[in-house]
Amino acid sequence: MNLTSTEKCRAAEKLIQKGQFEDAGFLIDQVLESHPQNTSALIAKSALQLKAGHVAEAKQHLLAAFHLSPDDPVILTNLASLALFENRLPDALEHLQTVAAQSPGHLPAILLLGQIHLQRGDLREAQGWLSRAAGLAPADPAVLVAGSTLALACQNLTEAAALLDKALEIDPDHVRALAALAHVRALTGDFEAAASLATKAHLEAPQDPDIAVTLARVYLASGALGEAQKLTDRFKARFPDFAPIVLCAAEVSIARGNVAGALADGAKWLRKDPKDSGRMAGFLKVLKKAGAWRQLLDLSDKLSAELAGSAAVLSLREEALHVLGRSREGWASWAARRNLPEGGPVPPFSVGLPARAPLLDELVLMRFVNAWAGEGQVEMIGDSHLESLWHRLPAGDRVHWTSQPGAQPELLADLTARTVLYAPDKSVFAPYLAPDPERRAQWDAALPSDGKPRIGVFWDTRAPGLLVDHMREALADLPVHAISLQFDDSRHQLRAWPGALDAGVALKGLGDLVNVVDCLDLVVGPDGLPLHVAGALGRKGIALLQENHEWYWAGEGTGSHWYPSVTRIVTAVGPDWSAAGAALQEMLDPQAA
Repeated sequence: MNLTSTEKCRAAEKLIQKGQFEDAGFLIDQVLESHPQNTSALIAKSALQLKAGHVAEAKQHLLAAFHLSPDDPVILTNLASLALFENRLPDALEHLQTVAAQSPGHLPAILLLGQIHLQRGDLREAQGWLSRAAGLAPADPAVLVAGSTLALACQNLTEAAALLDKALEIDPDHVRALAALAHVRALTGDFEAAASLATKAHLEAPQDPDIAVTLARVYLASGALGEAQKLTDRFKARFPDFAPIVLCAAEVSIARGNVAGALADGAKWLRKDPKDSGRMAGFLKVLKKAGAWRQLLDLSDKLSAELAGSAAVLSLREEALHVLGRSREGWASWAARRNLPEGGPVPPFSVGLPARAPLLDELVLMRFVNAWAGEGQVEMIGDSHLESLWHRLPAGDRVHWTSQPGAQPELLADLTARTVLYAPDKSVFAPYLAPDPERRAQWDAALPSDGKPRIGVFWDTRAPGLLVDHMREALADLPVHAISLQFDDSRHQLRAWPGALDAGVALKGLGDLVNVVDCLDLVVGPDGLPLHVAGALGRKGIALLQENHEWYWAGEGTGSHWYPSVTRIVTAVGPDWSAAGAALQEMLDPQAA
């Protein structure tokens, strides 16, 4: 008995879910040869083309299906997914809102609406849509995976992991749940579990490029750069136009120090469709990863008004302005996009801390909050992982935390933008952390006091970052006391550096870091909390950076705009830190003499 077109399409859909694209394509082509207007086959063919990175062909098949059945919720939802792929958010929302109105029980559209609002940072709206999805299908693994994404956006890793565990209890081979849990485990530093989960997902869907990207990123985060390179090379050969593969491959190449190769590959990919905003934003991200900030800015200045005006391009351009020390221009662009009113905020100030705000960005924000607190009460809304550091602000008695805003809060970047643009006196640096006198005295008495400089050191835990061996070699044979400021499990790496003093073992929380750093003559390391604390205290530091450093390390030569007491050493991007080590030794020799 011959298989019907419906049976072949259903089988193809299952094969696509498993990542068996060649087999799925074989069945779909059979259907389209005999029934070229079969909408299910056209939808499936579009999905396959999109996976291969052939956006134009995917769009052609999907529009053909749309003309045949313009009210089909599956087609409209897929059109929304395609619009998101092309960075056409308004079109995506229009399609999805049509589906939500006409087919309120169509789960994929509801989930996609929740995911869009998550990406936009609108957690309340996202929670509404995802709660609606959970009401429709509480035991659907896709719903549980979406819920875990919301939990992750709220920095609740425990809840995210619990939802994904539940999804895998229902379907142990659910590849999206496996990949999502791998991401969560990587965030918690459990790279062994992350690699195991990502590998299982890859084996379940060995041809799925999205899953391959997840596994490659786990390899990258755990320092297994060679494995990440092998995987991305393999998939880049098969999916040369698929944006996530192209961008992940470029990131891996840059991490390995092959910046020129990554930029060449990215430029080749962009030239295939230079008017596509998604490709342009992707290539600008490659330039960012490579630390090619001036090239990024130059290219963004030459774009058409349509491309230059996209949110993704504007955001990257603003970041480049910050890194190049042109923060006032960067904030002006940021403020214009959000229609900020003229003038700075007036007391009482209300500052909302965005969910999952980077810790170091939060520490930079303290500088401005402390300045505004000198003029009135500041209400902080949200959850902080640096609570003990907030207590070390000189004006901290005027800063109060709440979970419920009394008024519409300022965004984190909103306050900084207004400070730079409308109150330049507030952006002038002054030390904004203060030690506890009693605890500082205890640290001072406990640290060596034989006249040799006390140098606080810390490092990255994995390649391509600055490793403990790099720090040990840079300080070798110098008459100094190396004081380790590592405070997590990476303290165990001190086994390779027996001469260093382990201060991390005695730290009583992150707030105590302020006390010990204030006792040191110098703090040396990569971008990290101890160096920011030194800068915030106005203590001497040396930042070992690469050209793709964050915006708050903007400066000229060795000088730092944001932390005047910190000297910058900036070297090429990649795993080779020898140039930084040599420059550090040259700086430290006269200080140690």
